[in-house]
Amino acid sequence: MYKVNLKKYLNRFLILLIGVFIIYSIYIHLEYRHYINQSIDRNYDSLWSISVKGSNLANRLEEFVHLPIEKEEISEVKSELYNNWRIVNGESRSIHSDLFAMSPIHMGDASSDWGLLQYSLFRVDIFISGMTNKFLENHSYAMSSEEKEKMEAVITVFRTISEEKENELGDIEDILQSIKEPMLIIDDNYSNILVRTGRK
Repeated sequence: MYKVNLKKYLNRFLILLIGVFIIYSIYIHLEYRHYINQSIDRNYDSLWSISVKGSNLANRLEEFVHLPIEKEEISEVKSELYNNWRIVNGESRSIHSDLFAMSPIHMGDASSDWGLLQYSLFRVDIFISGMTNKFLENHSYAMSSEEKEKMEAVITVFRTISEEKENELGDIEDILQSIKEPMLIIDDNYSNILVRTGRK
């Protein structure tokens, strides 16, 4: 009798454990799906934020490159150069934070596209940071024609992203195709990246 009752209790306990395991598994799955959805939403929020900040960056950078840098010793010109570049660098730093918030791995079939977009914009930020360091070290805003060309390419990149978001297309593949040429100017290694990712 004792063995029969023990076996009955063990069976009930086993069924209870299985039930708890199933419920816990469902809970974990739902939590993970919620996390993924939050991550996807955060990626799109970051892209929207980048488009807004990038538009402001592009406007200020355009003003910067059209200023007569050869006359930077004139206080008014130097002040304009300083103010515009300060905003360019600040927006770039802020965009850098948005990029860190992105999780391309959670974007399903489009994860590689999001990853390349993230990489591309990190490279833009690296270029701007490099120019900031150069200006500080040289105490001058003088730059080469190649550097100016890269700045104009940066303007194109952010204008493109901003226009895509304004049109509510949001197709990352289209954005990547549109920024391909300016990115080839900005990043000397971009061509190799395109080859490695099967995009060239």
